[in-house]
Amino acid sequence: MRAITHIAAGTAAAAIAGAASGTPAAAGIFLFGGFLDVDHVTHFISAGLPSNIRTILKSIFMNEKQLEKTYSISRGIPSSWSFPVFHCIEFVFLLAVSGFLLESSFLMAAGIGVLLHLLMDIRSYPCGIPFFSIIWRCMKKQKLMTEWQTHRSTVRF
Repeated sequence: MRAITHIAAGTAAAAIAGAASGTPAAAGIFLFGGFLDVDHVTHFISAGLPSNIRTILKSIFMNEKQLEKTYSISRGIPSSWSFPVFHCIEFVFLLAVSGFLLESSFLMAAGIGVLLHLLMDIRSYPCGIPFFSIIWRCMKKQKLMTEWQTHRSTVRF
């Protein structure tokens, strides 16, 4: 999915949250819903994306197929520790529970932002909804690896 789509959805949700709950909630949704894919930058650079600011900013408007065609990037499993941590439902719960315990509307809204982001990503990753559980990924690693190989060729962007 294009990063700009996440940024636009995060911005719209943040505007609503800001009107209803104030600036901290808006900031949480905006940052975590719109910019969670910052963890993809190192993956794309290591896969062939030129590491200059102009190209990185231009890539925000491109989908995976366009990035693949323009920069010969091969989409695969990100090697960064941040991808599995940030793209999982357990992170949503961690943020929400932390926000509740600390009485932080920013952290609670950040959990909502991550959830929004993950819901938008469902078709972009193998195995559908179960993919977004880090516990499931650990328990079903072999199935995930097999699905990842076929998913790359069948997903539509």
